[in-house]
Amino acid sequence: MTGKPAQEVEETSIVRHVKATDADRPDHDTDDLATHFVTSPTQEPFARLVVIGGPGAGSSRPIYPGINSIGRETSNRVPLDFGDDTISRRQHAVIVVEAAEGTMQIRDGGKINPIVVNGSIVAGQATLGFGDTIELGTTTLLVQTV
Repeated sequence: MTGKPAQEVEETSIVRHVKATDADRPDHDTDDLATHFVTSPTQEPFARLVVIGGPGAGSSRPIYPGINSIGRETSNRVPLDFGDDTISRRQHAVIVVEAAEGTMQIRDGGKINPIVVNGSIVAGQATLGFGDTIELGTTTLLVQTV
């Protein structure tokens, strides 16, 4: 945050837009931030999601280090725009990759349809590993190495 205005601060692959009045408050909460995800063309994927069931079967999407929002809209870092209307448009789920530690967490985006990992409904968040399956709506995804 050195020398840049509070309205636009770059952090690796994330650009955050912050109202100066919010950033100056001592009780500033990260929920006040509107986050826009930007994929750097030089960043290497950490994993990939392969559609193994439902619309788009056989397709795959990369998962990058950092925060990966998942939803139907192309504005998500991981767009699942294959025609499954049971997946929310915006941030149905979020996968957070800590590449240095080699870990992945999936977080529920708080939408009506649940997230299911390896047959269990995710309440809040769960650890992901290679070979795990994720069900979002009628779509089933397999977490694979790249």
